[in-house]
Amino acid sequence: MTVINGQKLEISVIYEKPKHNENSEEKIYEYEEAIYLTGNGWYNRGLLTTLSIGLLGMGIDIFGFSVIVTGCTCDFQLELWQKSTMLSMPFVGPIVMSIPWGYISDTKGRRKTLLIALWGSFLSSFISAFSSNWIMLAVLKVFSSCFSSAIQSGAYALLGESCSTKVRGFYMLIMTSVLMLFLLSYVVPGFFILQLNFVYDLVFIEFTPWRLLTLVMAAPLGISAALLHFFYESPKFLVNAGRNREALEYLGKIWVRNGGDEDEYPVRKVILKEEAKVTIVNDDKANLLISIWRQTIPLFQAPLLWRTLQLFFLTSVIYTINNSFVMWMPYIVETFTAGVSTESLSGNLCSIIMRISNHTATSTNEEIICSSSIHTRTLLSGVTHGLVFAGITLAVSKLASRKKALMILFLLIPLLSCLGAVFNQNSIASLLLYVGLMMTNLCMGVLFAYYVELFPTSYRGMAACLGVMVARISGLSGVNFLGMYLMTNCEITFYALSAYLLSGIAVASYFLPPDNPKKI
Repeated sequence: MTVINGQKLEISVIYEKPKHNENSEEKIYEYEEAIYLTGNGWYNRGLLTTLSIGLLGMGIDIFGFSVIVTGCTCDFQLELWQKSTMLSMPFVGPIVMSIPWGYISDTKGRRKTLLIALWGSFLSSFISAFSSNWIMLAVLKVFSSCFSSAIQSGAYALLGESCSTKVRGFYMLIMTSVLMLFLLSYVVPGFFILQLNFVYDLVFIEFTPWRLLTLVMAAPLGISAALLHFFYESPKFLVNAGRNREALEYLGKIWVRNGGDEDEYPVRKVILKEEAKVTIVNDDKANLLISIWRQTIPLFQAPLLWRTLQLFFLTSVIYTINNSFVMWMPYIVETFTAGVSTESLSGNLCSIIMRISNHTATSTNEEIICSSSIHTRTLLSGVTHGLVFAGITLAVSKLASRKKALMILFLLIPLLSCLGAVFNQNSIASLLLYVGLMMTNLCMGVLFAYYVELFPTSYRGMAACLGVMVARISGLSGVNFLGMYLMTNCEITFYALSAYLLSGIAVASYFLPPDNPKKI
């Protein structure tokens, strides 16, 4: 037994002593050294692929529900208030379940949390395809979002703790670039499937195209859940929990999966530099709510409080501004693809948004025939968004070690775009400025890399899950409040967003740690 800060930490020797090195068992490795020695090979790339599919599935599950609502409008004879109610359902889960998921992740493990979340979300979405009315569909979407709300934080935590610092930031950005494809991934199949015209009588329901689309959109969650069974729990979580025998076993297996010889992995003892802490979850006398409180409250006490406030503030800046402009993207893209010489494209970006808003309102009032198909503008926006932002993220992935610089850059570009949008009168420049405004979404991978690196293992899951909750609340605020003021006080809104972005740049510049990549 080794005693660290009053905690008994069992160091188990679970492999035969290598004959080629008599002293290999004498050294105690720090975890970052141990995970670095496992290498970077098929295990890491497979885990990256699996978690990227799951993260993409989460984006489709939460944001793609708008396409499902469009598809079932005629079947369920939906009124405007019913559609509005349904569209808010995917945001209920992350707000309600973030704290419980953080507790489960920090006490039961990253992999177990992800398996429950992926399978639960997949089954809820799959069953929702057979909903008999809109209420059943809405309730099942709440269940689905409750499960999928753990995927983003869990995926970044498991990947970050299973890779060395050499590739960690790079993998985080690769996974984020896949997430950038979420809009494309549900808009493209939705556009083509909802144009189909078939009806199959299943006695209790009629199987129509939107139900098929629901099954297709749920597939990435099921695929990721099935693949995750072939990977291991985070060894860092296991060391932190005092389960060193399992941690050493999985480190050895990762080494083998990456191409190493089973008898040559040198690590026999491993510790964490940070304070070891094992959360007691099996105490029958302990109340569950008290346990969750004890797991949460350290994030809002010294020494973690200041770091929590910094990252939560940056999260609110990124998601508030990004979501407030995403709602306009389909209309902006279709307007520009229609031709840059039309009257709707004259003036600054505010003038264009106001004209689009008035035209959309007029078109809505004149619409009489029920339609369950997706507009061409939505298809174009999905393809444009996916290709542009996934491409940019991939292009800068080699600069992953410069997280702070990337964070500042991806906040500075929207800041300059906000200011330029007010004064610019050129139509082509307006489109480029609009793309610049949405570049805050490129901060997502960098942001959650900080959640993984700046919080201790014991509270990392809770911090990331609370970050997801802040992100969803900020996103809703951006859509409902900033979106409204953008239509009524556009130029003032741009100035306010500029100030908000400037404050985010100040926080990132002065409080985030410097870019000094660790070299082992």
